Amino acid sequence: MDKQLNNYEKSFPDLEELKRRKTQDVELIKSSVSFMNSLYESIDGKDVYLVLTNEKGKILKVLGEGDRLRAHSQTRFAEGEFLTENYIGENAVSLAIFENKPIQHKAAALDGIMSRPMTCSAAPIHDFHGNVIGTLELAGFAVDIHPHSLGMVVAAARAIENRYENRHITKQLFESNQFAWSMMNNLSFGLFAIDLNDHIHWVNDTACRTLNIRRSYLIDKSIHELFSDFHKVREVILNNNTFQDEEFSFNLDDVQDKFLFSAYPIRTKEGEHHGILFSFRPYAKVLSLLNKFSVGRAWFTFDHLIGSSPALLNVIEKAKKVANSPSTVLINGPSGTGKEVFAQAIHNASDRRNQGFVAINCGAISPSLIESELFGYEDGAFTGARKGGHPGKFELADNGTLFLDEIGDMPMDMQVKLLRAIQDGMVTRVGGEKPTSVNVRIIAATHRNLEEEVKKGKFRLDLFYRLSVIPLKLPSLKERATDVPILARYFLKLKAHKLKKPIPELSSEIHEILLKYDWPGNIRELENFIEKVVNLDGTIEIDSETKARFVDTPESDYPHLANAQNNYVIKPLEDLEKDAITKAIKVLKGNVSKVAKALNISRNTLYLKMKKYNIEK
Repeated sequence: MDKQLNNYEKSFPDLEELKRRKTQDVELIKSSVSFMNSLYESIDGKDVYLVLTNEKGKILKVLGEGDRLRAHSQTRFAEGEFLTENYIGENAVSLAIFENKPIQHKAAALDGIMSRPMTCSAAPIHDFHGNVIGTLELAGFAVDIHPHSLGMVVAAARAIENRYENRHITKQLFESNQFAWSMMNNLSFGLFAIDLNDHIHWVNDTACRTLNIRRSYLIDKSIHELFSDFHKVREVILNNNTFQDEEFSFNLDDVQDKFLFSAYPIRTKEGEHHGILFSFRPYAKVLSLLNKFSVGRAWFTFDHLIGSSPALLNVIEKAKKVANSPSTVLINGPSGTGKEVFAQAIHNASDRRNQGFVAINCGAISPSLIESELFGYEDGAFTGARKGGHPGKFELADNGTLFLDEIGDMPMDMQVKLLRAIQDGMVTRVGGEKPTSVNVRIIAATHRNLEEEVKKGKFRLDLFYRLSVIPLKLPSLKERATDVPILARYFLKLKAHKLKKPIPELSSEIHEILLKYDWPGNIRELENFIEKVVNLDGTIEIDSETKARFVDTPESDYPHLANAQNNYVIKPLEDLEKDAITKAIKVLKGNVSKVAKALNISRNTLYLKMKKYNIEK
């Protein structure tokens, strides 16, 4: 037997297939036992045996009793033995498997195996694909065997096949149900299945958690007890129209949040309405997701701020200290100094970094629209309003940061409403009545002197105080002249990569422009100038008027540039780089990490350049 079993296991290509076949054998036994018992009990006389084998002829189950039968069992009919032609010669089981049909076989008496002739009736057992998975055999002494034994075996084999298929289908249905149940309960949104009588037939875990109600309470309840507007949903769906992402609320005292509801018809195979799938998701989560992957994203951090001048480093240090505060920040500075970059850096250094960063330019929106942009509007609030309404910037920035750029250009009547929204933490949409609570950190920015605007009566004093809890003053590029070479080098690499051109060699004339010009447009103007230089491969022509504007300004008007001019004007770019590194190390007191960040290079690159230029810390 050990040799037979060893050969049997070697016949499978891998352990997984052997494991699958063993599982199949177990299922075949479970499907067969009751029918084998019934057939055995119905046979007159007990000097017969029933044998169940798998498709390899391995005996899985034996029913039989009596001394004569037990004598045979010791040699042939024990569970685990094999009824194959290789081991015992031609027999009913091997023929039924090979020919794939019922077989009745008469075996003569054989010395050492059978003392009397026997009759064996065997029928193949198939799976639901028609493959042979085993056999059922009825055997006994020829004089004792029932004349209809083959028919009984065939009928029992068919019954086993049906049971085997039903067990497989039941298992598949159970597994599919488990998969469906797990999938439905792990959806990020609540889901109801509602019948045509508007009763809740099924509800997923997400809905129960969101509403804080047990499933047992919801099943068979009318959906109208939770959602009084369901008649509108039913009418839309039964008229074959779409109902998707409509904003409503539940009529539950403990659930005050807004939700986006969608509904889908449940139809039979014939296309008849059978019910409605009704889903909902929290409005706040949808806004948060929208902000995460759309316009509400802050890209810049403090590491993106390029320069090593004391004027810049001082304001960066102050901004880092207040980044995690919920207090409002007012950033003041000339146009082009990077106020929004600073605002994004503050946001990304705060505990709101994973929430939305929403920006609005208060000077670029007409006075008639700025209120709806900030606070949103309800359906039909005005001509041209989007169907279903629209959230405002405050709602979009909930739990995040709202950046109010050019706040000094906001109309006076809107300043009153803005002040109230900031103080109360509540906004009401245009055309709406119900206020919505928001948790927003405000960062405002302007190039104007708001104190002067207050004196002129163009800006409210109370709003100014409310916004300038933490004031930040960004230096102009003129005030951080030593950063010009660093910025120029950065923009040369950036624009060359963007334009797919080599970094050009800069003439002494361009060097002089970089260092002596006061850059009234600040970083934005410098960036555009460098882009022009890269586009023209460093060969830009400078007319006499531009020369006078850039170069012929008396040095006495720019005392802060005198030293820079003496050190840089006619030096090549490598010398400028060396001087920039040396000055940055001096200003930052030898802190290599800060110097590398300020120069926008890695620590390894900085060490290599220090070695190249023989610079000591």
